[in-house]
Amino acid sequence: MVLTWFQILSIVLILGITIAGGALPLLRLRSRQVGGFQLGSAFAAGVFLALSLIIMLPNGMQLFSKTLPDWPFPLASFLALLAFVFLLMLEHVTKTPEQEEVVTTPIVPIVMTIMIAIPSFLLGTALGISAVAEAAIILVAILAHKGSAGFALALAMMRSSLKYGQVLALYLAFALATPLGIVFGQELHVYLSGETANLIKAIVLSLAAGVFLFMGTLHEQKHAPLIISCCTPTGFALMLFGLLLTAGVRLLLGLAQHMP
Repeated sequence: MVLTWFQILSIVLILGITIAGGALPLLRLRSRQVGGFQLGSAFAAGVFLALSLIIMLPNGMQLFSKTLPDWPFPLASFLALLAFVFLLMLEHVTKTPEQEEVVTTPIVPIVMTIMIAIPSFLLGTALGISAVAEAAIILVAILAHKGSAGFALALAMMRSSLKYGQVLALYLAFALATPLGIVFGQELHVYLSGETANLIKAIVLSLAAGVFLFMGTLHEQKHAPLIISCCTPTGFALMLFGLLLTAGVRLLLGLAQHMP
C-alpha cells in the first residue's frame, strides 16, 4: 500500500483538526455550547450539497451506466437514498431534548460515534478513490465539519457515565474513521481494476452522495420536517413506506421499458 502525497497530507490535516476539535472537552474543560462553529458548519453544508448533487451522484450514475448498462433501476439514486435514510434513522435514535442536560447513559455517545464514524469512513473512501481535484474539494468539506463534530461528540462523551479511558478509546475510533476510509479507497485502486473497480467506485460514490446530502441538510437540524414528522416509529415507517412505494413504481416502469 502506497499513499499519495495528497492522501498523506489529508490524513495529517484531518487528524489534526479532529484532535483540536475534541481537545477542550477531553481535557475536562466543559462548555454548555455544543453547536460547534456555526459559520464553518454553514460553509460545509453548501459544499456537502454541491458534492452530493453535482459531483458524487452524477459520477455514480455514469459509472453504473458503464458497468450495468441494461439495469432498469437507478441504482446510484437508490443507494444514496439508503445512506440518507440510514443516517436519518440514527439521527432519531440520538435525538436529545432541546435543553442541554448532563447525559448519564453511555448509549447516546456510543450511538453518536457510530452515526458520525460511518459517514466519516465513507467520505474518506470517496476522497481516497477520487482524483486530486475532486479529492481537494472533499477534503475542504471534511475539514470544515470535522472540528465542530469532534467537539460536540467529545462533549457528549464527557457528559456520559463512560470512564475516561473509554472516552479516549471511543474518540480515537471516531478520529481514525476518515483516515481508514482514505486508506481503503487507495486499496481499491491498487487491487481492483476494470469493471469491478468501476462498480465498487460507483457504489461508494452513490452512498457518499447520500451521506453528503444528509450532512448538508438534516444533520443536527431539530426543526426540519423529516426530523419533526418522522420522529415517532409510525411517522418514520410511513416515510419509509412512501419512499419504497415510489421506488417500487420506478422499478416497475424501468422493467416495462425494457420488455420486448
